[in-house]
Amino acid sequence: MNLPNKLTMLRLFLVPVFVTFVFLEIGEFAMFNDYIAFGIFAVASFTDYLDGHLARKWNMVTDFGKLFDSAADKLLCCSALILLIYIFAAVCVPLFENLIAWRAMLICITVFTVIIICRELFMTAFRSVAASKNIVIAADMPGKIKTVMQMIAIMALLLVPDLMFVPGVVSIVFFIIGFAALALGMFMAVLSCVLYICKYPAVFSEGMK
Repeated sequence: MNLPNKLTMLRLFLVPVFVTFVFLEIGEFAMFNDYIAFGIFAVASFTDYLDGHLARKWNMVTDFGKLFDSAADKLLCCSALILLIYIFAAVCVPLFENLIAWRAMLICITVFTVIIICRELFMTAFRSVAASKNIVIAADMPGKIKTVMQMIAIMALLLVPDLMFVPGVVSIVFFIIGFAALALGMFMAVLSCVLYICKYPAVFSEGMK
């Protein structure tokens, strides 16, 4: 197994480790467990860039890498997005002055997460069908923006629970940044999906016969 594929496997291994640290809200450890989870997510996200870069640079692109790199990326991001709902529902209630505002934000975060995950599942199927027809689907700009916004949102919102122990409004600022990035990421996810469907109608050609 070459180095890029080893980095991909490392990212897969880090997913359950990341999830475990998010849930470790135990005693004094609850004051910094999300900082550790943030670090793990950052390292795992960096390996997503690094393995692809090295595979192309060293001409080590393999079928294993193509399959598992995408799977590891989606497992990491989808797990993090789902955990954001838990974090917000279980830990972030004190950020808001009343339960109505908290529930409204919780509903928004849940809806954004569901839409993004559904988009990822749809695009996985869409790309698989396209590949079976020898149709090459290039990454578009809305999709790239979606990925960046998604990463910003996850990392910002991951820090909110631990930042609540810090005096001042820093936790609220990070929540606003994360929430805005998640909303924009959701919009770009939908936009890029629609653009892909419009740009590659041949993917659905069999169903139209």
